[in-house]
Amino acid sequence: MDSLSFNKNKYIFTSMPNISLVSNSVDDSRSKQVSLFLEELSSYNIILKDLVNYPLNEEKRNISLNVSYYIMENEEISEKLERKKELPIKDLCKDIRINRERIEDMKDYIVAYYLILRNPNYKIIQDTLKIKLKEDSDKVKSIGVAKKNTIYKGVVIKSFKKSAYIITSIGEFVKIKTNRKVIIGQLADGKECTRLGKYKIHIAIGLMILMMIGCATVIDYRKTESIVIVETTSNIKMHVNKYGKVIYAYSPTEKGKILISSISIESENIDEAIEEIFEYAFSNEMIDTSKKTLITVSGKSLDYGALPKTNKFISENKIPIVINNSGNEQKMPEYISEE
Repeated sequence: MDSLSFNKNKYIFTSMPNISLVSNSVDDSRSKQVSLFLEELSSYNIILKDLVNYPLNEEKRNISLNVSYYIMENEEISEKLERKKELPIKDLCKDIRINRERIEDMKDYIVAYYLILRNPNYKIIQDTLKIKLKEDSDKVKSIGVAKKNTIYKGVVIKSFKKSAYIITSIGEFVKIKTNRKVIIGQLADGKECTRLGKYKIHIAIGLMILMMIGCATVIDYRKTESIVIVETTSNIKMHVNKYGKVIYAYSPTEKGKILISSISIESENIDEAIEEIFEYAFSNEMIDTSKKTLITVSGKSLDYGALPKTNKFISENKIPIVINNSGNEQKMPEYISEE
């Protein structure tokens, strides 16, 4: 493969008018090919929405095109790409002498073009793309910069109620406005919808601030203050935060795991969680009422009287318990029936 040389300017996308293929059979073929392409794209962890929201300019699309052709000719890199389902960026940078940052920026487009061009089953999608040798570029029109009211035309690859994602003849993935829901595989045209990528800097800054606030909140919420173990026939272990909420529940036994999944106690108040554990365990014969059920609290102790709902249930059902509250044996307050 050392004999291969990379020319980033060998091929270019052109604005030559593409041939309209409008028969139903062709549209059916396009639809099938588009569906297969999207499945394959997904297997490489490439999100179609990202291709649309974060487009490449003409220069980067042309470079991506040439990189994809290079990979097709390089058995070693193409084999790694298809086996690992990700672009072997380190090997590629070494071969084509483009820095890693640029490849990272273009990698989704490189893989998308590669998947289209190397698969003979995507013939009609391939024909949608208008690709020429750059040396012949004087025979075709320059693409130029798209204007605000540019009408984009291409094959529909995802359809919404009044919009669609299309791939154009010059390798763009664009979301356009439509008057109706269009069919996948059909040709469609329209003005570009406002995309997220145009505001990515502002959004990124806003998201960064929100993430910092969110991370601090999550870290605070997910911090364990107490560990509570309810010893039914299957031990149930709960991590509790400073707000008295269950943030994690675990059991080493299969019955205990079924109990936890059945009552969904995560994010519940510890009192409600223990009450629900006792309700389920009592109903499913997981409590031996001939002896005391132990509740062990380690870390921050529970306040006296912090388990009124649990107290009500065990009192009404005559379930004897003992609480080891961070090393101190504690009794429940005397329960007085509401009747």
